Amino acid sequence: MRSIVVITRLIRFLAYPVAFGRRVERDAAVHPGKAAVEEAVEKVVDGIDPRLRLVPGYKRKLRGEVAAALAHIGNLVDQVPGPVDVSRGAFVRDPHVRAFFATPDELQGTFGCSSELQSFFADLQNSEEDECCALMCADKEEKSVLGTELTGDTVRRDVMQTAINFLDHKVLSPAASDKDVRDGIKDCIFDGLITHALRHIYGIKVHRQDLEDQRRILQSRLRARQAQGNGLSALLAEADEEDEQSEDIQAQLAEAERKLDRLPGSEQVLSFYLDEVRKIFGRPEDFIRLNVACFRLNDMGIIVEGDTAQTANTLCFSELEIADVMKRVVTVVRYARNEMHCPRNSI
Repeated sequence: MRSIVVITRLIRFLAYPVAFGRRVERDAAVHPGKAAVEEAVEKVVDGIDPRLRLVPGYKRKLRGEVAAALAHIGNLVDQVPGPVDVSRGAFVRDPHVRAFFATPDELQGTFGCSSELQSFFADLQNSEEDECCALMCADKEEKSVLGTELTGDTVRRDVMQTAINFLDHKVLSPAASDKDVRDGIKDCIFDGLITHALRHIYGIKVHRQDLEDQRRILQSRLRARQAQGNGLSALLAEADEEDEQSEDIQAQLAEAERKLDRLPGSEQVLSFYLDEVRKIFGRPEDFIRLNVACFRLNDMGIIVEGDTAQTANTLCFSELEIADVMKRVVTVVRYARNEMHCPRNSI
């Protein structure tokens, strides 16, 4: 069943509050230690196909690519901004916080009503923690609006402007420290990369099965087409008369055979799968990227361009892009226990 899952655990992590999986301990983000790489190699094999251990030298073959993936993920997560203090007071002081939330009440509802934060502070193990860190993610929306603009002493009305809004805020997997949060993000991304590789291998298996089914069907049709005599075989061939001629069927069959020949035989299939896994882990940037976009924004979230008398702040946001299917702006935040209050109208 796991092989037909089409949404990675990482995407679920960024969309909904979930617990982290088993942590792969790493000595350093950019230069993972040998023990960490060895453990990660075994986790990759367990997660994709334990039979890969039958490939001679599988550890040696995977070690370099897995180390590269760990380094890329570590470097990427270390670039996620934060921790940013979030509170009603921070809304007044920090333009970054004002950019993420339209009002202090929206901020209070997002954090004060978060079941993740409530569970963290209610846990007896965290009874001495006065604050916690967590990953906050949100959808970034850019839309055109009509507004006013002050240029010199002149007020221009009905000016087309671009507004930046942040929607669907999620506060995920709080921890006692910034490091704990980032370690959890790294583990989740690594798990997502394993699932991405698993989906790729499953796709190859399905492709092979489809080609074999196609070959059997074409062989059956060709035999019916080439049947001689006036029996049932000839009648079936005549019923197929409006379809491709024998030459067309033979061409399709030859093409299916060529595609199957390019796939490994049963004796080489595990080595082939291992090579495919190496390709994926050797290029983790194809799976996940962190893009930074900077804007000059006023307090209404409007992009300010050119010379203007408006007050604006240059703000940068980090957007995590996963497998070309999802983008979420992410930052690590810090929230205090004494700020935990859920407004009645947010429940």
